[in-house]
Order: sequence, then structure tokens, then C-alpha cells
Amino acid sequence: MSVIDIIFRVDSICKKYEKYDVEKQRSANDSSSDAFARLYSSFESQIDATSQKAEMAAMETNRAKAVAMKAEVRRTKARLMDEIQKLQKLSQKKVFFIISIFRA
Repeated sequence: MSVIDIIFRVDSICKKYEKYDVEKQRSANDSSSDAFARLYSSFESQIDATSQKAEMAAMETNRAKAVAMKAEVRRTKARLMDEIQKLQKLSQKKVFFIISIFRA
């Protein structure tokens, strides 16, 4: 088997499974009908924003402002904990869907 054959086989495999590539799906699923992808991207962006806010609160010198920022972080954390259950339910549905595709 030559190097060219290997490259063609790798390319064909990559094309076959590119729909499962997380990075491509993230950009493609922003406006898709996939509820899991939408909720996951929203969840991930909220986590990033909350992490930044927590870091800012840790560096804040004004105590009142730091307390208010930390309270907002706690509220966001509680809201995200509720969304985890939604993500788990949607992920189970997605896994069953993918398994049914591979069995077909």
C-alpha cells in the first residue's frame, strides 16, 4: 500500500465521519434544529462568562462589589445546575438516535 493510497483512504474516512466532528458541528449547529447543540453551546458560553466574573470578583478590592458579583456567580451556578438535567435528557436521546443510525 503506497502513501497515496493511505492518504485517499484517510480522506474518505474523514469525509464519511466529518458530521461527528465537534468543532465543525459547533459552528454549523448555531442555527440548527438540534436542541442539544443549542443548549450545550448556551451552557458553555454561560460557564465561560461566569468563570470570568468569578475571577473578576476575586480581584475586586471593593468588598460590596465583590459580594454582589459572587452572589451573581452563585445564582448563575444554581441555574446551570438545573440545566444539567436538561442536557442529560437531551444527550440520552441523541445517543439513542446515533445508535439507531449505526445499527441501520
